[in-house]
Amino acid sequence: MTEVPANTRPHRWNVVVMIAIAFVLCNMDKVNMSVAVIPMAAELGWSATERGLVSSSFFWGYSATQLPAGYISTKIGGAKVLAAGVALWSFGTLIAPPAAQMSLLALCATRVLVGLGEGFAPSAATAVLAKLVPSTERSRAVATVWGGLDVGSSVGLLLCGPLIRMFGWPSVFYLFAVLGLVWAALWPLVQPDKMDPDMIAENKKKEQERATRLALAEANQVGAGALESVDETPVSATYAKLEKSLPPDGKVPWGEFFKSPPVWAVTVAHFCFNWGYYTLLAWLPSYFELALGLNVEKSSFLTLIPYIAMTAMMPLVGPVADGWVKSGVPLTRVRKVCQGIAFVGPALCMIACAILTPAAAATAKAATTGVSAAGPVLTAVLVGLMSVAFALGAWSRAGLYCNHQDLSPKYASALLGITNTAGAIPGVLGVTMAGYLLDTTASWANALFIPTAICQLFGAAVYTWLASSERQSWS
Repeated sequence: MTEVPANTRPHRWNVVVMIAIAFVLCNMDKVNMSVAVIPMAAELGWSATERGLVSSSFFWGYSATQLPAGYISTKIGGAKVLAAGVALWSFGTLIAPPAAQMSLLALCATRVLVGLGEGFAPSAATAVLAKLVPSTERSRAVATVWGGLDVGSSVGLLLCGPLIRMFGWPSVFYLFAVLGLVWAALWPLVQPDKMDPDMIAENKKKEQERATRLALAEANQVGAGALESVDETPVSATYAKLEKSLPPDGKVPWGEFFKSPPVWAVTVAHFCFNWGYYTLLAWLPSYFELALGLNVEKSSFLTLIPYIAMTAMMPLVGPVADGWVKSGVPLTRVRKVCQGIAFVGPALCMIACAILTPAAAATAKAATTGVSAAGPVLTAVLVGLMSVAFALGAWSRAGLYCNHQDLSPKYASALLGITNTAGAIPGVLGVTMAGYLLDTTASWANALFIPTAICQLFGAAVYTWLASSERQSWS
């Protein structure tokens, strides 16, 4: 294998960093609405249900693009698809302020455009990473790129409060849109399709091993189930497990995907993880305002703290997971442990938040009248619990988010299209339902925290039962 000089960073990491920046911008354009909705609702007279409708409209577009995104990224390449997606979501962000003055429906339409653009990003990024990054660096690369989402949430929340106070709520749309358009103009200069020599050599070696196994399978007329990854197992040890014939080049085996228990495990896990992530992303600023009586700038700042905790955890997740793999821990076990941490710990934190929120809301209200000083203390405890939940959630970057590439590097973007479709549903259902439940029950526990905990525990059970990181026969 051709070695990259020790003092030279492989070109693929320039691409990884640039994709991570795109993901930073991606979540900046998500959280701007979660904060801006507070002054917008006050100015335009929205109810909690209407807040939820505006926040969820992003996911109408996002969910519609997941399967097409996976297919298109597989067919024409992730680099081109990612550039188009960033340009589209930036345009949708740019036209949001004038649309909001027109009507609620017009504003929702712009958020659908943002969702359509951002919906292409995960599958496009996965296609680029699967092509450029070897398995020994995959956890770090995925953690870096998807960690950009957490950084974007933090940066967006940090900027939104002061920008709205100084320049008004339209400023957070105009500024973030311009940054996205600048990124789209710079992306081709990074040469995102250029492969490093060591990765070219590795791909050639895998193709030779693959050809050998297929030849043996044909000669002996023997089929096999799941094929162990050549990244983990010497080719001599794989001769006993021979592949079934694969679909012709250019055809995506959709039917085989839906017959695969590991694919279902990742799909369910993606849905359950995103239920908590998206509903909290959309509702935390409003939670701090409506439940705890804080203003928009304080709400934005407190919402920032859990995302800082998640961002701070990211540098640990990838190296630890890759270290376990290199030390001989089975890859499937690594994925299950990481995703288990990301599910069970946050679920316990959500249950604690559900228990404490009524008391925190009451004492915070009393504290504003000078009757009690307990409100700020309980608020700090709630923020701490959410920070722990978000930090532990970062371990999903070495769990379900790597699993698509483990199962099939060739079809990783198509697989992510399937699971991200399921993962986008909570953005529509969960975010809207939280607003409806809040209007009908007046309970943050019933609207936000209990549904999240239930989803997380269910996802942990299914992923532990069905997940696998073995290369599948249809790969």
